[in-house]
Amino acid sequence: MHSKKVLASLVCGLMLTANGVVADEIKQGGTLTVPIIGTGFVENFNPYTTKDLLHGVMFEPLLVFNNMTGKTEYRLAESVEYSDDLKSIFVKLRDGLTWSDGSPLTAKDVAFSFNMTKDAAAFDQKGIWSSGNLVSVTAKDTATVVFELTEADSTFIWSLPAYHVVPEKVWSKVEDLTTFTNPDPIGSGPMTTVKYLKSQQMELCRNPHYYLENRPYLDCLTYRSYNDNSQIQPALMKGEIEWGSNFIADIDNTFVAADPSNNHYWYPANDAIHLYVNTKEKPFDNLKVRKALSVALDREAIVDIAAYGYPTPNFNAGGIGELYSTHISKDVNAKYKELTQYNPEKAKQLLDSAGYKDLNGDGFRDMPDGKTIEFDIEVVNGWTDWIQVVQMVTEYYEEIGIKANVKTVDWAVYDKSLKDSEYKMSINWSMVATNPILAYQEYFSTSRIGKTWHAGHGVNSPEIDSLIDSFGKTNEPKQQKEILDELQEFTAENLPFIPLFSNPTWFQYNSSKIAGWPSKENPYVQPVWYDGGKRVLILNNLHLK
Repeated sequence: MHSKKVLASLVCGLMLTANGVVADEIKQGGTLTVPIIGTGFVENFNPYTTKDLLHGVMFEPLLVFNNMTGKTEYRLAESVEYSDDLKSIFVKLRDGLTWSDGSPLTAKDVAFSFNMTKDAAAFDQKGIWSSGNLVSVTAKDTATVVFELTEADSTFIWSLPAYHVVPEKVWSKVEDLTTFTNPDPIGSGPMTTVKYLKSQQMELCRNPHYYLENRPYLDCLTYRSYNDNSQIQPALMKGEIEWGSNFIADIDNTFVAADPSNNHYWYPANDAIHLYVNTKEKPFDNLKVRKALSVALDREAIVDIAAYGYPTPNFNAGGIGELYSTHISKDVNAKYKELTQYNPEKAKQLLDSAGYKDLNGDGFRDMPDGKTIEFDIEVVNGWTDWIQVVQMVTEYYEEIGIKANVKTVDWAVYDKSLKDSEYKMSINWSMVATNPILAYQEYFSTSRIGKTWHAGHGVNSPEIDSLIDSFGKTNEPKQQKEILDELQEFTAENLPFIPLFSNPTWFQYNSSKIAGWPSKENPYVQPVWYDGGKRVLILNNLHLK
């Protein structure tokens, strides 16, 4: 029995665009050109070995969790239901689905696609098999796929969009999936026809059997390869590309001013950026010190001066930022508000009461043994905006008698240092996911220590592991909210990382030829190019002016 329906079908999205325009009235045709940073293109249409190049373009996801609106956007799936015990999941496909060659796309294809990732472990994107909870995936009938779990897990469905649905008739005959290049691709997404492929450019065009009537509105999508971010701005300025997802310095003067009517950007809040503190090291094992290091920072000034005003200052001590605004606890925020307010005098008082004072009159506070408190803040070499942020942080710390240094390192060093807890302080991001519980898993689950950049701060416990695990044992919103509120309070109480700001979602676009873009006025999706689910929602709305 599966009476507990957690997700409902959405119908209205098929009839209207995000602009509220009737689909039949929209002008068809045109080509969208986008940049890809890399060394060029090769003839490989395997979605698992081409990073995110083809997801949401050649291969349609089952569903998309739209974190901007809080809605579930159904794609190949029409609905998803859980059994009452949360151990069985029933995915119902839309009627009449076909592959781009016109052949039927059925539940057998979907079941095969997920079972394939059990045999090809490198394709198990979210560890649904390696975690041990997934027992089986079967086709109940031509339109129903059943996932059987060992333990109740209401969060399991969040992993489904990361897996690619591929045609069994082709992929079942492949001997080595990891080297398979899928030379004659058959897909289900909006753009499946390979018009041409060159070393620096590739064009994919309309799927003649796309499941949404009149979609996509555009005829083709052109990828252009660029070596690095520095080439993106001039490409946007010249009109070579129409969609950018990269950092551009002084964007109002360098991009918008060149063509104010058509050159636009929208930078909604993305992942929360923190200063991660190694609480296993002195003096960071002292909570008063961590609090002092937090209140010593003027977040608004850091954003405006060091980060060009693009990020959103984060005053939430509970561990999440504005990306998860609907989940932020007002009570926790009010209770711990002082922790994120700029107050250098309070910072000095906290350090004094913690016993860290300037013993030799050199202007810097000392450890009890007389050694100056001095530490490095690690940041990746070349990340210029973050380097500027860290430099400004060290200046604020100097004002309260703390000697901190900017330490730029290569990515490999940065990666290892965070995972192995070899840092004293490091600037780093947080998990972007369907729900903030996944960010808390990364922060605090002991199983993530040594495997992620976020869990090496030293604040972990079996009790918090149990609290995090309990989230998936229920499907009741009230209980899940209580769990998230408790995790926010735990974070604010212990302050294992110091909140700075929410990163911007980099998004620039040119509207001279194409309309339907998401914007501050029309925020129908977070405008992330490097996410197949969000990308397909945008591609389905873009059209000629």
